[in-house]
Amino acid sequence: MIKSYKTLSNRYIKQNKKRTIMTLIGIVLSLALISTIGLFMKGTEQSQIEQTKQSGGMSFHIMYETYTDDILSKVSNNPNIARYGIMSRGEEIKYNDITFQKYYADNGANEILKYSLKDGRMPTKNNEICIDEWTKAHINSNLKIGDDITFDKKEYKVVGFLKTQDSMQRQKTSRAIIFDKAPKDGQLMVEINPKGEFDQTLETLKSLSSKDNTVENYSLIRLHQMGSDKSMLTIVAIVIAIVISSTIIVIYNSFQINVAERMKQFGLLRSIGATKKQIKYIVFREATILLMIAIPIGLLISVGTIYALQGVLNSLLNENTPLSIVSIDINTLLISSIITILAVYASSLLPANYVGNISPLVAISSRVVIKKESIKKRKNVLIKKIFNFKALMAIKNIGRNPKRCRVMILSIVVSSTLFITFTTLVKEAIMLKGTNAEYQNIDLEVNTASQDNNTNDNNTNNNINDSNLLNKIKRLENVEKVYLKYPLIGGKSEISPNKKVDEAGDIYEIEDINGETKEFIYTQINAYDKTALDEAKKYVISGDINIDKINSQNGVILVSNAKARDNNTKKRYMGRLTNYKVNDEISLIDDSGKDYKVKIMAIIENNIFERETQNNTMSLITTDKVKENLTKINSDIASIGVDLKDSSLHLKTYEKINNILQDYPSYSIVDYVDANDMEKSYIILIKVLVYGFIFVITLISSINIINTITMNITLRRKELSVLKSIGMSQKDLKKMIMYEGLFYGLVGGVIGSIAGCGFTYAIYDVLSDIVGIAWKLPWMLCIITILVSIVISFLSTLIPMRKIEKDNVIEAIREG
Repeated sequence: MIKSYKTLSNRYIKQNKKRTIMTLIGIVLSLALISTIGLFMKGTEQSQIEQTKQSGGMSFHIMYETYTDDILSKVSNNPNIARYGIMSRGEEIKYNDITFQKYYADNGANEILKYSLKDGRMPTKNNEICIDEWTKAHINSNLKIGDDITFDKKEYKVVGFLKTQDSMQRQKTSRAIIFDKAPKDGQLMVEINPKGEFDQTLETLKSLSSKDNTVENYSLIRLHQMGSDKSMLTIVAIVIAIVISSTIIVIYNSFQINVAERMKQFGLLRSIGATKKQIKYIVFREATILLMIAIPIGLLISVGTIYALQGVLNSLLNENTPLSIVSIDINTLLISSIITILAVYASSLLPANYVGNISPLVAISSRVVIKKESIKKRKNVLIKKIFNFKALMAIKNIGRNPKRCRVMILSIVVSSTLFITFTTLVKEAIMLKGTNAEYQNIDLEVNTASQDNNTNDNNTNNNINDSNLLNKIKRLENVEKVYLKYPLIGGKSEISPNKKVDEAGDIYEIEDINGETKEFIYTQINAYDKTALDEAKKYVISGDINIDKINSQNGVILVSNAKARDNNTKKRYMGRLTNYKVNDEISLIDDSGKDYKVKIMAIIENNIFERETQNNTMSLITTDKVKENLTKINSDIASIGVDLKDSSLHLKTYEKINNILQDYPSYSIVDYVDANDMEKSYIILIKVLVYGFIFVITLISSINIINTITMNITLRRKELSVLKSIGMSQKDLKKMIMYEGLFYGLVGGVIGSIAGCGFTYAIYDVLSDIVGIAWKLPWMLCIITILVSIVISFLSTLIPMRKIEKDNVIEAIREG
């Protein structure tokens, strides 16, 4: 009986540093993978909530237009309420050429409304005020925080500037938020604690008053309810299953290779009296020591990765639009550690049982890991013609140890599956949320105060038709470009069955015309000037934007993608609405009954010029000349979009344009800089998350493959030395190992690609209940995955071969 067998674990770890490090790397990578993904998901959720609050300018979940003492009492005494506040609307005050709308807010309301701030703070005293930033040009361009302003015969100290709300600015109306400890007859805003019983609390609050008297913040509520959405829970479950399975497989591979190659050592221990229980204890003790080292390192890497990505995000974001993805959730780290611990012990248990049940003599001889080959009389002439003897030796080596082969391939399959699954998902995230558009470059917009630019108004008298105004704006120092937009043509166009997209659902209108049933799709034709269309050229995916050809052929540019909502199922969809191609003709009937026929000259994916688009509507873009040809009406300008050289100077340019507009009282100017900054910041956030996520997955997967192959080859020193001893040259030996690596990479990449496609299809199928996105075979991504797997596997063989080249053949055989 061996009494000091417990010390063998420590000895082995110290004496076999390379094997220990390789196994340790496998555990660290697994923990880093699962904890990083968990923190990613948590951080993404928090950043989306924060961004929604920032873009909406408030954090309430439900608001009562009017309230009673009973409602206020129930809200204030509810333990699941994070905060509540009252805001009352005051009188309108005329100030120069603008109007201030007074709002009185208490402390709770100020906390909820603080997301409206551009600079400064919310008022806390009766003589303090917050106003919209754009009003500086109408009051005093040098107005700053701390200055005093007087209106309604009272002096107020400016303590904050609010972000621009274009709908109010269009009407030349600004908010003026004033502190009031107890506002009367106001709105009661309520923010629910997300850590409490959110859904139940929301239903309770909704039941306190009628539906007409309550306003729900749907965009914010939807984010908090994602955890209770069955479809989202299914997707999260699939993702977690993939990650946990990958974690277990990676750790199991490390232990399986480690223990299998130490079979001779365990056999010697068994032969001198070690029991099965003692062998298991040695393996478990090693696992425990490795866990104690790996868990802190893995968690530090995970947290460090999140902070590194936050650093990248901070360097890209505007300082006025801060967003954070850092959410170091202790529960996530704890669950990740527990999963890793269970995976390590489970992975060490199987090899330990395997070793304990093998005869000591068989284990010492190492015959257990080699499959006895049957003699085949077939000459395999075809295979010999295709492959040289080094490749044939590689194939035979793989067949001699099928378990080792499965471990190697499984490692690559796991990495390939992870890469394809998550890369496909995050690419869709970019398509849905992270697309740049030209309207984000329009910092200021001039239009008529009474006109909505998204309305068909061919005969309006409110259009801009003064060329002097246009020239004055163009000559301003900070103006880079000016885009002209003309009144749109709205109507419907007939669509044939072969031009419909099935995935879009029932988005068409059916009409009976002269006894014949026809289907129509709502259609809009937006007209822009040459400057805007020149910018659209870089977005073309089919055809060509040639202004002369468009004008001569009544040509249009088709916007292929749009938002849709099924008329029956109400399912949302984002993607192509039609199957129209370049040179197809479209017949349009406008709202007044006039018929138009246009020809598709080019196709772009998204509507790059419009901030808001309508559901179930096909968008077409054309020139002002084509619009005149179709309507027979001269095209006046609907709006002037201004792209600034330096958007940080937008207030000064705003003031100059506003001074010009004093001679044009029916015109107004809207400042979109805040909205653009917020949208660009969110796109940057999405891209940092997406590409950071892909980078982390790719890095961990690549290191996993390299670690597994390196460990495998390093532990085959005796086998390779035997081949060298019987005459195989170092060059041929190296090529044989390279062929093995190529085989592992090819097979693992193909199987991983198939598995990845299967997982993405399952996720898309569930995701279709939330937003309709058609699943497409990611064949290009599969090709990239297979090629990268082959390259990484090939390069992984070079690392251990450098060490093996220097080995003394006799010593390597004796040590093995």
